[in-house]
Amino acid sequence: MVLCGCNWSGATDSGEHIAGIYLGIGYSGYTGDVFLTLGDRDSLQAQAFSGGWPSHTIYDSSIEPRRFSYSSTNPAVATVDAVGHVTTLSVGETALTSSVAGMTSEIIRLSVSPPAAAFVAEPTVVSAHVGDTFTVSIRALDASGQSVPDVIFNVGVDTTYWAITSEPLEGVFKLHTPLVLHLKAKLAGRVRLEARVQNQRAESRFRAIVPVTVEP
Repeated sequence: MVLCGCNWSGATDSGEHIAGIYLGIGYSGYTGDVFLTLGDRDSLQAQAFSGGWPSHTIYDSSIEPRRFSYSSTNPAVATVDAVGHVTTLSVGETALTSSVAGMTSEIIRLSVSPPAAAFVAEPTVVSAHVGDTFTVSIRALDASGQSVPDVIFNVGVDTTYWAITSEPLEGVFKLHTPLVLHLKAKLAGRVRLEARVQNQRAESRFRAIVPVTVEP
């Protein structure tokens, strides 16, 4: 849900029919999957609308924070208080929703990772030939250098599509440490493989980068 540019004058306490509820976490916009680290806090933002959104907004949580009700399907992982504040309590997953006047929003799937201090990839550099299959090991480490399991990350390359290498056999989204990625060299060239922690907070998205050179 994007809060900027909304028509606040349209938020009323009218009896209009509610067509739906936009639900977001923080100010990142609506998404079905969100990620936080254990100990992080954030806030749900909700808007109920009739017809078009946002010009037909009826209720807005930034104006009436207690108008909506919030729920977490797994409160052992994260709880939501009466004004939408999210508190992470353990590693795992939960589904968050908001409701008002008998209408319930689509769910936000929240995944909570354990805290880590660094992200490492081995090898640090890859050289391959077209047709070769190669592997890259991804680990998260704590402050003492010990491996941390179940830190959620994604994988990408610094091109607009996977041309130099294939996508990892293991996928590119919602991966868990530690993990060995299997890729295939497709075309001659250079690319940077990047593994990045998935988190709503930019300061928590630490990463590991592996330069890959593919020869003919």
